Amino acid sequence: MRNSLFLLCALVIVCLSACKKPSDLEAGDLLPQEDVLLANQTDTTSIVSYIVREDTLSTDELSVCLLGSYTDLTFGRTLASFATQFVLSGANPSFPATFEVDSVVFSAAYSGYSYGSLGEGYLSVNELSVDLPKSSNFNSSYNAPVLNENLLANPNQTFQFKPKTYLSGAGDSLSPQLRIPLKNSLGTRLMQPADPSVLQSDENFQAYFKGLKIESGSSAMGVVALDLTNINSKITVYYRYDNGGLADTTFYEFPVTSDCGRYSRLQHFYSYATQPELQGLVDTLANQSQLYLQAGSGIKTKLVLPHLLNLQLNEGRIVNKAELIVPYEPDTRYSPASQIFIFYQNSEGTLVALPDQFIGNIGGGVEESNHRYRLNITQYVQKVISGELENKPLYIVTGAAGVTVNRTILHGPNYSAVASENTRLIITYSN
Repeated sequence: MRNSLFLLCALVIVCLSACKKPSDLEAGDLLPQEDVLLANQTDTTSIVSYIVREDTLSTDELSVCLLGSYTDLTFGRTLASFATQFVLSGANPSFPATFEVDSVVFSAAYSGYSYGSLGEGYLSVNELSVDLPKSSNFNSSYNAPVLNENLLANPNQTFQFKPKTYLSGAGDSLSPQLRIPLKNSLGTRLMQPADPSVLQSDENFQAYFKGLKIESGSSAMGVVALDLTNINSKITVYYRYDNGGLADTTFYEFPVTSDCGRYSRLQHFYSYATQPELQGLVDTLANQSQLYLQAGSGIKTKLVLPHLLNLQLNEGRIVNKAELIVPYEPDTRYSPASQIFIFYQNSEGTLVALPDQFIGNIGGGVEESNHRYRLNITQYVQKVISGELENKPLYIVTGAAGVTVNRTILHGPNYSAVASENTRLIITYSN
């Protein structure tokens, strides 16, 4: 009897627990935390969104250079090209009095990054007609002047990028690299200049041979990143000579090093885009449904929070947390930006990092499983409502902007009737 009474009491307790309405904290165990609003939270802060053409950016001596082309119906066409200097393998190289060039190859090591579908296309290689000194700062819009002659051994040759494919060498596999055959006449001119002092130093050599510019056509080759300071990035001249009556073959290399000037040129043609708001883009009020980001000096998103100061209604209100949730549209063809950053526009019109960038963890990394980004902008919001900062526009940009061309479609503030699918600002506060 005592055991039966104990079991009955236990059953009543379990039933009462099961029927209890979940509290906010308990609901948070069932839903993503930001989808459950507590009593002192709001996600109704108005957001007005714009899409803005990104400014040019410095692509001078970055970790990689970009090459290729791809066309995306939403964003239009993107072209990437680069230019670089070369140096001697060593000062005052000794060459035979007479020799014959067998072949000349420009090789560039792949970094592993690629974007878009990798197909066949044409390249062009031209000699620079102006200096490309490392001391200068070249940006993504600079179009380095070149000589007219295309130095490709076969101008009709097509190329296909293979950033994951190892090449078979003499007994060993060569790391993935782009190999471009050039005219033999270039090898002769590099190794046998009319003025021998050209080969006495890198400075003399670069004044004589200013470097190469490599461009792709508009066909859909995809875009790849090339590590030009890798040991496999160089011009190699293969030649033969008479060695005591016997024909001997060897080679000489003109490498790219960290001391060489180099940069990427990045072009976006939004006239090919299917989205009207991207055509003739300057500073366009978005339709509040979709927003856009594109690396490589492409597109950034501008957000205005017109009613943020309404939080000042209660004097002494403290912002405990302000989190900007930015969902994106997944696309199996194009990877989203791996990282986004946010800036505010100060009174001088300059974009400045938020104080959260230096205090705590601002976030911004892609959450592929949830198809979103999250940015912790607590310090910024608190300083705005306390009057320390003006309520100026915010700008979202992609990370790795100079070495990638990733594009991302973001969900705007009015993308869906379901709040969790929209860009929104969740503010947790106390009075």
